[in-house]
Amino acid sequence: MDKTTSQKIGIIGGTDSSGGAGLFADEETIYELGDRPFAVISAITQQCNSSKIRIHAVPALGLESQLDGLLQEELDAIKIGMLPDESSVRKVGEFLNKSSCTKVILDPVQMTSNGHSLITDKGWECLIKDLIPRVNLVTPNLQEAGKLLNINNSEKISPVFLANECSKLGAQSILLKGGHGDGEQSTDLLVEGTSPVIEYKWERITGGTKVRGTGCRLASAISCNWAKTNHLANSVKEAGKHLQNYIRLKAA
Repeated sequence: MDKTTSQKIGIIGGTDSSGGAGLFADEETIYELGDRPFAVISAITQQCNSSKIRIHAVPALGLESQLDGLLQEELDAIKIGMLPDESSVRKVGEFLNKSSCTKVILDPVQMTSNGHSLITDKGWECLIKDLIPRVNLVTPNLQEAGKLLNINNSEKISPVFLANECSKLGAQSILLKGGHGDGEQSTDLLVEGTSPVIEYKWERITGGTKVRGTGCRLASAISCNWAKTNHLANSVKEAGKHLQNYIRLKAA
């Protein structure tokens, strides 16, 4: 892929006061890959103390104003992360209706790694019904996929089944992330339209599950790579390599 040209990447999500995830992770990844992030803040979160997480949703008018500003940019890709409530989901949906960008990635963030909810129940329902059908790629992990399908995560269900069922929610493509699964390898599954499921197998790095913001960074890296090419499968592969290098560095 030609990485000599800087791409414009829109990022919509929440801040993380610890700096490990959210928009900070998105921006860092995009800069590392030589592209330009244009950020819209959906929520301000306080996460330095894992037992006292606080979420402050940006008021609808403030979010709408930021999104209107984002419409002034000719974006090459858009990555959507945390949306705290139904109002924010609807505002982003309205924005996508006006945007001409054809490479939109949704990372359906539902809770922190410590189990704290990042979106209201009504917001999650709205995200499934109204936002997912508007995007080009959704990147849930195994737990998020179960929540999208209203499946009990304690059940033993085939990841391929989960990926294929998620693809029926309306997005053009699904990347099911296997980082929180079992085994010596982590397997991600890409379902792209009617094409055969593509597997990406990655080494499971010791201590890797303790590294925060990996989902944010993967989706942002895909955005950068995909902005430079029309080949989604290769973009996912390159993004996965980038994430593996990041995890090795942080887990060392």
